[in-house]
Amino acid sequence: MKLTAHWGSVLYLSCSLFLLHPIAAALCETTTEGLTGLGEEFTFPSKLSIVDFSASVTYTTLAQGATPFVKIIAASEQPVVSLGEDGTLTIAPEGCSVEGAPVEGVPSAPSPVQAPVEGGTDGGAPAVAPETPTASSAATTATLFSLPFFLPVNKMTSLFTTLTLLSTFAYVQGSNHEGSCIPTLTIEIGVPETAPVRQNFGETDHYLAATVDTVTWGYYDPTATAETAALTMASGETVTVEVITHHSSHDYAKMIRGDPAIEEIFYWSDNQTEATKNEPKLPGTGVHLVTGPINVEGAMPGDILQVDILELDPRYNPVTGRCYGTNSQKFAGYQYRVGEKRDGTPYVRTGGTEAITVFEFIEDDASNMLYGAPVYMYRFPNMTDLDGNNRTIDNNPSVTVPHEFNHGYNGTLLEEDPIVYPPGYDATFVTDEGGILYLSPEQAQLDWKIPLRPHIGTLAVMPNNTGNYLDEEAQGGASTIPPSRFGGNIDDWRIGKGGTMYYKVEVPGALLLVGDTHAAQGDSELAGTAMETSMTAKLRVTLHKADSLPKIVSTVEWPLLETSDKFVVHGFAFANYLDELEDPSTIFDEGASLDQAMQDCFVKTRDWLMDVYDLLEEETIALMTTSVDFGITQVVDGNWGVHADIPKWVFDDSGAPYDYSCTTSQGPGRRRRRGLLNHRERRSLFAKMVGDDVEMDVYASQLYNKVTASCAACGDHHMRELLAEKLVHAKLDFAHARA
Repeated sequence: MKLTAHWGSVLYLSCSLFLLHPIAAALCETTTEGLTGLGEEFTFPSKLSIVDFSASVTYTTLAQGATPFVKIIAASEQPVVSLGEDGTLTIAPEGCSVEGAPVEGVPSAPSPVQAPVEGGTDGGAPAVAPETPTASSAATTATLFSLPFFLPVNKMTSLFTTLTLLSTFAYVQGSNHEGSCIPTLTIEIGVPETAPVRQNFGETDHYLAATVDTVTWGYYDPTATAETAALTMASGETVTVEVITHHSSHDYAKMIRGDPAIEEIFYWSDNQTEATKNEPKLPGTGVHLVTGPINVEGAMPGDILQVDILELDPRYNPVTGRCYGTNSQKFAGYQYRVGEKRDGTPYVRTGGTEAITVFEFIEDDASNMLYGAPVYMYRFPNMTDLDGNNRTIDNNPSVTVPHEFNHGYNGTLLEEDPIVYPPGYDATFVTDEGGILYLSPEQAQLDWKIPLRPHIGTLAVMPNNTGNYLDEEAQGGASTIPPSRFGGNIDDWRIGKGGTMYYKVEVPGALLLVGDTHAAQGDSELAGTAMETSMTAKLRVTLHKADSLPKIVSTVEWPLLETSDKFVVHGFAFANYLDELEDPSTIFDEGASLDQAMQDCFVKTRDWLMDVYDLLEEETIALMTTSVDFGITQVVDGNWGVHADIPKWVFDDSGAPYDYSCTTSQGPGRRRRRGLLNHRERRSLFAKMVGDDVEMDVYASQLYNKVTASCAACGDHHMRELLAEKLVHAKLDFAHARA
């Protein structure tokens, strides 16, 4: 028997070439007498494997950034510890054949004498067959099992928690354990309590982990209160919030396996049904995993909550050290409203038509994110889920897509890396003939990349009218999909690091929620989703009381974004759909209107500019039509969105020039307007345009007569000459600027 634990992970059991059946032999009694290496902490860079011991394991959570360790407490016989080249720390009974160099302080293990068994472990060193396998065991294949116990992480307290599990699998005879009892081992495993982030991420006053107790899947809970919030913090304090993407199920091997929080959230126990599991109750609820709520002390309805996004880091998989995201061309995408594909065939909302693209985030040597690279693409299959339901579209992200093999970092199929799904993930089956249809590499070459714009798709205060959502299928409250006056699923890629959001508080405590983080998205979120990925956010919250609001938010009733150089107003087809619609669950039909969203955004922008800058309505309209960029935020979230980008420069009295670098076609940083020409430059340019044999004053008079058509009606001769000269100079300046 082999027990494997990835740090920050679930424990795994790998029965290498052995049948799985109830324990037939008794467990050997552990002792501390006569054994060496007890009480020492052995660090392991990546994986921990325990071979031929039935292990009782106690988990201890460590501080952020700490190195994982294992400590041997007791054993029934002398354990040996070795470290493999891949960073796997192995503990086995003395005399057992394992790979790796001996670790100082304990006896070394002999070298293995047999070839590894393919697929025996979860991405680590291959499992080794016993030297003298029994006839019954030799006929079976290697299988990976995951025990239904997870690392308990409660980061809202400083208390460490422990979890003890005892493996209950059959002891298999080998050369060292003929007969009697099963060798036992008692160990303590310490793993970091927080998601890995960059070193310059910095500490915060609070840490809110994503667990089954701190996330809500798809709805705004009307029963949530300040007293039941996942975390309480004061105005001015900072918090680190873990956000898990609902798209993790698109690739178990890359986005779930080895991450304790994600494994816990997506896990289905044997006695769970769709009704009892914390998962989307479609079609009534949404799909997003939101972490929280966060109670802000003293926040009351009418106050304004300011949320500064200080950092936003990708969530690296603890086993691979890599970060992935996916895009789903969902049934909710705009392409389905068009009706037909280019070849004339219809877009059909059934399994096998929605394309899923898995991306890896490419970094430089300094761990700076460079771009998103597509790894592979497949069509979402028709499936039977863990509760026996048929899944025909990508509408329930709690169901893991059962890929047979892992796909490589360059998009190739790693046939030597089959994915073995443990209990809790192994009951989903593809019903399409031929299995999952992969579009790459034969059809889709994926020879392109994506610019990364990390942002938070869903950031909200709790709405006071979430209970108005009347869909009978909904679990408790409003769906997380439509945005509204409380914020929510705005899906604006500008809501990223360095941005500040302002929300009007609707319930005591504000009850801030964070979810649906994206690595990249274009305006409109055309296909229904962005590049969805798990992230860790560092936020600062500041409470502005209703009786002393700053002028920029004194009349704000909707989510306002401020960045370093602009304000962004968000408009929706329905500014407050939960009250405006008799049945708010019909928003997915009623809210599909850019006209309504544009009208809402126009009114909000006009009124805000007039209130904050004391403008007349006429000058406000003049400013808006010449300086404000209106754009499509999204056309896929039920309540369609339009945003208005208001440059701060238009109200800047410092005299600083406007930066045209992002609007000129001449290249970044280059101004359209150049300095005026001096006399020599004018003569030189004039000669190139007209010729050396033409006098400038003669040409000026001819040009002036041509433009005015009737020189006799032009008035004073001297004034005509001055105007003619200015006309020529203007033409020269124009030619110079366009050069």
